[in-house]
Amino acid sequence: MKKLMILLVLVVMVLSFAVTVLAAPGGMPAAHEPDGGIFGGLVSGLAQEDPGFLAAHVSGR
Repeated sequence: MKKLMILLVLVVMVLSFAVTVLAAPGGMPAAHEPDGGIFGGLVSGLAQEDPGFLAAHVSGR
């Protein structure tokens, strides 16, 4: 049980480090190039047209 807890803590630490290091500076608008206003409008339009598309894009499926 103790080994499992240590492994779980290590996995959480590695994942939290990877998420902060690999995140795009400026968030999702910066990762996709347009400024925040344009990005928000595009995301809103896509969500209204096909909500499943955004879920698939974010999950990478």
